[in-house]
Amino acid sequence: MRRLGSAIDRLESAAARVGAGDLLLAGELRGAHDDYARLEETTRLVAERLDHAILRLHDLLED
Repeated sequence: MRRLGSAIDRLESAAARVGAGDLLLAGELRGAHDDYARLEETTRLVAERLDHAILRLHDLLED
């Protein structure tokens, strides 16, 4: 009975560590999604500014 109790304790401890690891991974994934969204917005803004600069240069060269 003592060995069985010890084995159950070890299994419960391992399950708790896995659960904590899942929470940690979920938090990291959420952070990665947030980073991606910020980078996507930055990329969009840079692309817009480059497009406007190209159009202005094109207009200047035509004059």
